[in-house]
Amino acid sequence: MVVPAPKGWILRCAQNDRRSGVVWGIGVFLLLAGAIRAQIDEAPPVRIDVAYASSYVFRGVERAGDSAQAAVEFNRDNLRGGLWINQPFSQGDTREVNLNAAYAWRPADAVTLEASVAHAWFDDVPGGGVKRSLEAGLNATLAPIQGFTPGLAYYHDFRLRADTVQASLARSIALTKLGAFLELNFFTGWVSGDDWRPDAPGPRRADSYGYWGGEAHVPYRVGPHSTVVAGLHYADSFGRSITNGPFGRTGHGKLGVTLGVNLDF
Repeated sequence: MVVPAPKGWILRCAQNDRRSGVVWGIGVFLLLAGAIRAQIDEAPPVRIDVAYASSYVFRGVERAGDSAQAAVEFNRDNLRGGLWINQPFSQGDTREVNLNAAYAWRPADAVTLEASVAHAWFDDVPGGGVKRSLEAGLNATLAPIQGFTPGLAYYHDFRLRADTVQASLARSIALTKLGAFLELNFFTGWVSGDDWRPDAPGPRRADSYGYWGGEAHVPYRVGPHSTVVAGLHYADSFGRSITNGPFGRTGHGKLGVTLGVNLDF
């Protein structure tokens, strides 16, 4: 899925046992969320997502095969924050935990900006050399043009010394007879990194590559607080070095499916 800032204390999670690090990260996040909710008069909306994915692809590079994915997101006005986990079914595939936050605002009627920060931890990275990443980004979404919504995003990863520029085009089509929507998104991007293995000894590994793809989702509301979502995804990359580029599988042109449930409160 394509595709959301912890403080210094949480870095200890990456130094402990793999499973205990994940558990501690989830536990501390939930404690912080509870403290925040206790300080405000009204609890912010909460969303919980659970899904199966036949593959996990990040910016054109497949990081894992069949996986279970889970996320919790808290929203308060223009601010959101959440935790996202990808747990592969196969041993040897990369496990990922992502803690993220974002703030959105509208400087003009036709433009919405969102600033984001995300800190990710990785286990079982092929070849090792990278345990975590820290990325900040700015995403601009323009007003729809003949039903299509264009977007442009820039991200900088401080640990990988990587810059990403991505352009996207989205459209939502009403499926009146089904009482649902078909949500389409097409994207292309370019990534340039100077240190794809920051935790490995020796010289830095630098590489640049491009990627593109598309996805289709059909969310269908089945209850007051529950939605079933089916998705089809395709992504590919070009120009990526297997040894010096970002970690991931070596295949190209990955087609995948997702099936999940969203719960909102």
